[in-house]
Amino acid sequence: MAELLVSHFGAPADRVAGGVTFEELEFDSLALVELAMVAQKEFGVEVDEQEFTPEQSVAGAARLIDSRRAAS
Repeated sequence: MAELLVSHFGAPADRVAGGVTFEELEFDSLALVELAMVAQKEFGVEVDEQEFTPEQSVAGAARLIDSRRAAS
């Protein structure tokens, strides 16, 4: 997930850590919708655009994707 945030969204690599929130990375609602679409394509899992929120941590988003990958 961190690599995706850096490569696709230009998030600073030194700021993308597990506990950082999308709000702290200055992701607005449009960026979160785009993240959901990119995650679906990159990881091959269903992610509803409302499942990523500004208060959510990078680690929380990674756990969500990992759980979906494990279930498929």
